Amino acid sequence: REVFSPATESMEGAALHYVCLMEKVPFVQIRSVSNYIGERNKKKWDMNESILNLNHSLTSLINNY
Repeated sequence: REVFSPATESMEGAALHYVCLMEKVPFVQIRSVSNYIGERNKKKWDMNESILNLNHSLTSLINNY
């Protein structure tokens, strides 16, 4: 935290990257932010906007591939 001053975290993604790299499987990971680091209060999470942004990015990626 002191070095990079992160605003978000992604704990689940590391396992995907590790396994795919070890098995030589191509992969892509697209994540969306629903909340920022801090007090764990799910009432402050904006899941709807996060999912809409994720869907927009995925659609754009597929359409431009």
